[in-house]
Amino acid sequence: MEEDFIVSNNSTIDIGKIWEAALQKIANEVTAISFDVWIKTIVPSEIKGNTLVLATPSLSSKKVLNNNYKTIITSCLNQVHSAITSVEFVIEDASIKEEEEKEEAPSEDELVRSTFNPKYTFDNFVVGSSNQFVAAAAKAVSQNPGEKYNPLFIYGGVGLGKTHLLHAIGNSINETKPELNVVYVTCERFTNDLIESIRDSKKTSTSSFRAKYRKADVLIIDDIQFIANKQSVQEEFFNTFNELNENHKQIVISSDRPPKEINPLEERIRSRLEWGLLADIGIPDIETKIAILQKKSQIEHYNVSKDVIEYIAGAQSTNIRELEGMLARAVFYSGLLGESIVSIETAREALKDIAMRNDAELDASVILDSVCKFYNIKKEELLARKRTKEVALARQVAMYLITDLLSIPLAAVGDIFGKDHATVIYAKSKVQEDMHKNKKFATEVNDIRAMIKGK
Repeated sequence: MEEDFIVSNNSTIDIGKIWEAALQKIANEVTAISFDVWIKTIVPSEIKGNTLVLATPSLSSKKVLNNNYKTIITSCLNQVHSAITSVEFVIEDASIKEEEEKEEAPSEDELVRSTFNPKYTFDNFVVGSSNQFVAAAAKAVSQNPGEKYNPLFIYGGVGLGKTHLLHAIGNSINETKPELNVVYVTCERFTNDLIESIRDSKKTSTSSFRAKYRKADVLIIDDIQFIANKQSVQEEFFNTFNELNENHKQIVISSDRPPKEINPLEERIRSRLEWGLLADIGIPDIETKIAILQKKSQIEHYNVSKDVIEYIAGAQSTNIRELEGMLARAVFYSGLLGESIVSIETAREALKDIAMRNDAELDASVILDSVCKFYNIKKEELLARKRTKEVALARQVAMYLITDLLSIPLAAVGDIFGKDHATVIYAKSKVQEDMHKNKKFATEVNDIRAMIKGK
């Protein structure tokens, strides 16, 4: 996508277009109020190396952005243009800057603590069957850093809560063990710090880089998969890992895949990543998605009905950030209409062009036909109230596949079978659980899925 922003042969970047594209992504990551108050006031200023300089109207807004939104803004900008790996906030008005920056600068300790998003705590992390193990491991590490589960390697797909847990660990340690030096960094930032130290070529620069990471009591690295194919970075990480491990310091790492699937990666590094505990964040079930959206509504003080929560949770997406963005969109749209509470009708209207639409090439009838053919039963039996063991199993599988393959509300799935959404939730969870326990059954369900996709 980034090629769209190259406007001349000398690779001059149109920061206005980049910022406009990033704003669309940021709007899905923050609340509507936060977006209006803090984000919309930002003006892109210039690019210095890989850093986009963003002008803010006051010192107070600069502090809020640095403390609460810097990571989100940087991530969204990087998605739009991969060359941008960091942001810097400056005060737009020179006279205000001169006056306000006379205030006492924050201490180094305050800057370290502000690295972690205050909203990302263990209390705000919703635990379900898919993440119970990893949440318990993260909490154990925060209570006794360096004593067990070292390193703690957290892996899972995009938007499932890895970064939330990393920040929760940091926030917890900062609160209960403030004497410890906790260093959090993305793999990309670690890489850029190393490149800058090499580019500087001064001995003091390299020493400063190593002191930053090797003097940590707790080192937290996000998205370690980006270390693949970076020989010098792998070498520096290897040496940093060894020194911290020898001194019984805690290492916490996240990735979108387990160590064995990060390629190319030196085998000595792969083995060290597997020394401690590998913890997988699984795909959330429907109950967990509902609980997460309820927690989000509580934290952000959204006035949302249960039907709306269940409607959004019934979307095909398993990316929690996407679901939270859909919730924020529905709330914002409802506010424009002057509603005191988000109605299901408003939510449908607000999200009609996102992830709630049906797959144009696949509908429920195709899935029902495939299930009936596999289990050798008639569609009338499947949709009737017949409760023989064979029909009940086929009905649950059909409900599971419809919710898994189509982006339609749970209530709509229930209507197909003359059931309520609670029955659909139960069926989906039951099939998921049985697939996990019984490989033969899992193969059957996947065979039906293949039949459906082949039509």
